Amino acid sequence: MAEGSEDEYLHAKERAMMMLGLSEQTRLPSNKKIRGWVRRITEEELGADELNRRVREMREIALAIMSVIEVFDPFLIGSTLSGQIRLTSDIDMHAYSDHFEEIKELLEEWGYEGIEAELVENRKGSFVHLKWTEQNYPVEITIYRWSDRDVVQMSSVTGRPMKRADIYAVRNLIARLIHRVR
Repeated sequence: MAEGSEDEYLHAKERAMMMLGLSEQTRLPSNKKIRGWVRRITEEELGADELNRRVREMREIALAIMSVIEVFDPFLIGSTLSGQIRLTSDIDMHAYSDHFEEIKELLEEWGYEGIEAELVENRKGSFVHLKWTEQNYPVEITIYRWSDRDVVQMSSVTGRPMKRADIYAVRNLIARLIHRVR
């Protein structure tokens, strides 16, 4: 996962079991524990200063995007929010609209390019991912229906309600990072 050959914890665990010849009965580490090790590996590889620079840069990009789509009630989620990024981390957000095209068109009007829309249907429901690359970072916005606005998704890492930050919380995170550096 630290190198980016696997993005999903379940797939990484299955691959590790196969590579190590472990049985399916083997007790595996939690996603949270894996995330901690990935963070350590990434920090050793990049150094603390570079890791913190990237986290700040990713949060600044997220804030700019969130400011453009503010009327769609965006939230920052995932590794960019937690600061637990790896080399291949993307900037993940949630937003709400019954017509994802509205968000895509607004982003394009503001100069964001190469946005692809992907329809996803799984056990969580049906929703659209908007994906593109911004300043060398992958960006992914999951668009949920307005009727799902108050539904907090469950985290695949912790198994608990997903942590998320609105535009004001992201501004505060960035301000704290800048203040801590000075």
